[in-house]
Amino acid sequence: MSLNPSAVNAPRFGRALLALTAAATIAASPFAADTLGPAGSRGSGHAVAAYGLAMLSHDVGHNDWAFQGTTADGLGWAVTYLAVGLFCSAVAVWLRRRGGGYLGRVLTAAWGTLLLCAGLSVGAVWFAEGDSTFLAPLALHVADLCSPWWACVATTGVVAWSERNAAAARGVLAYAVVLAVLLLVPLPGPDAVKALVLAASAAGPALVTPRQWAGQTERVRPATG
Repeated sequence: MSLNPSAVNAPRFGRALLALTAAATIAASPFAADTLGPAGSRGSGHAVAAYGLAMLSHDVGHNDWAFQGTTADGLGWAVTYLAVGLFCSAVAVWLRRRGGGYLGRVLTAAWGTLLLCAGLSVGAVWFAEGDSTFLAPLALHVADLCSPWWACVATTGVVAWSERNAAAARGVLAYAVVLAVLLLVPLPGPDAVKALVLAASAAGPALVTPRQWAGQTERVRPATG
């Protein structure tokens, strides 16, 4: 069955968003410990949230949570959330200006994901602080998994789904898997290198043309609204 000409000629943005995500990740790589927070680093999700809760409850210096982070780490955590949100917002505006029509969906996906991750991170640490069962370590892993970079996954995923773009969907999945591994598994090596590996997971699919996907092509449909 032939494709509708309007669908064939519709602007395709999925792979462009993968490239932008890779570029943003590379830009953040020199500060990966603070902006990405790989497992085992001082900027991991539970470390920063734990210190923030200790500050709010005036427990700094009185319990172990006080040694999970610093004020600078907390500031970096907040700045990263804001920067990723602004990046996704700029992407949404760019898509709108290029005729993508994804403004509402991208903004909702990006900021909704940021709010969810921030809330889960703080909530999980708060739960772990008052719990002494086996659930406490699991809660800390949940906090570690909550990263603002999931907003980039959500943003690109929304566009890839709307376009029915198989190549972009593969790239989003690869980026998500690598991100989850870096956040949960304390791998050896510099944090900056880990960030570059994460960027490569998105850059690779973005640079590969549709015909190079084992004979498969991108399938897209025009945006609506």
